[in-house]
Amino acid sequence: MLFTLELLKAAYGDALLLHFGDPRTPGLAIIDGGPSGIYANVLKPRLNQLMKNKRRLNEGQLPIRLLMLSHFDDDHVNGVLALANDLAETTGQKPYRIDSLWHNCFDDILGGKGDEQAASHTAFVKNFLADESFSKHGSDHPLMLTASVKQGRELRNAAKRLGWDINKEFGGKPVCLPKGGVKTIPLADGLILTPLGPNERELEALHADWNNRIKEIGGAADSVRSAGYDDESVYNLSSITMLAEMTGKDGPPLGMLLTGDARGDRILEGLEAAKLLHNGKIHVDLLKLPHHGSARTVDPAFFKTVTADRYVISSNGEKYDNPDQDTLEWLAAARKGTGPFTLYLTYPVAEFKFNKRAGIQKELQAFIDAGVRSGAYTVVCRKPGALSVCVDLGEPLRE
Repeated sequence: MLFTLELLKAAYGDALLLHFGDPRTPGLAIIDGGPSGIYANVLKPRLNQLMKNKRRLNEGQLPIRLLMLSHFDDDHVNGVLALANDLAETTGQKPYRIDSLWHNCFDDILGGKGDEQAASHTAFVKNFLADESFSKHGSDHPLMLTASVKQGRELRNAAKRLGWDINKEFGGKPVCLPKGGVKTIPLADGLILTPLGPNERELEALHADWNNRIKEIGGAADSVRSAGYDDESVYNLSSITMLAEMTGKDGPPLGMLLTGDARGDRILEGLEAAKLLHNGKIHVDLLKLPHHGSARTVDPAFFKTVTADRYVISSNGEKYDNPDQDTLEWLAAARKGTGPFTLYLTYPVAEFKFNKRAGIQKELQAFIDAGVRSGAYTVVCRKPGALSVCVDLGEPLRE
């Protein structure tokens, strides 16, 4: 059985391909599309490579069973929107067929009021984005969030024009962990998805928070704190978190915990609500570190509660200097003496960039060297020139 997470080089964002099922005719899901330029330069070329395997095609199209946008930050939504726009502009038969889009569009969360509310400050947002001071603000600034909300709205509208089913497994309503308990979705070919977040209460909070933010948007530069356990902003709390499992004929199911930019404590709450913690812990085959390895999103206890054989970080350090050194140290400390693990990086060390943390390459290399000396862990980086690095849980991906 095939169960592979392919990590595309997506700069400081996420762009993931999930391959599953029969190795001869694999199923495919796309999770996030990275920031500007990633669709044209990475995601689209990779999809076109997959189309060379005629056994993947159905009537000349590449079936994509699920296209999932974890949340509407630019470094996740931009490439998904570019894909939708590209297909909308394609005459004749589309190269890809999207069976289902999971997307918690901000407008839909707000009951369709997002357009009306956002229109009240569109001119102000445009002036802000044109200002050179734009670069001084992080992605948690409310106006930056507003720009991403607009992209999410455009994606929803493009999807409707293309005839995609939006959140069809949830009856067209937002993807979330229901108040009444877990919702397990057998997607296809043995792939089972269990959404762990956001939960319905968080989406209700998002609705209320937006109503408050819209009133203060002109002077709210400090009103939204950076993501972390002390963050009470609910924007990243809307990030879709899910456990993806592949069942096989023999042995227990293989599991990937895919976290988007969700906050660590909220991930743990989702795992507990879904009754997936045993003696207060869970072990999975693969954990995608939330928020690109930012230390503002996790703490040492998170890595003691959630352990994995394989960890992945999607980042090149650009803009936010991720992954943080603290995150790597917390991971190594939590796994000390518990057996070896592997960390996958979407960029080789030499290609990491920095904003303020000039020593990021040296720190990463020191972490890699420490693993070699101790034998406690191995770090695998995407090879220079490659579009991606693959993490195989079942049979290896051969294309």
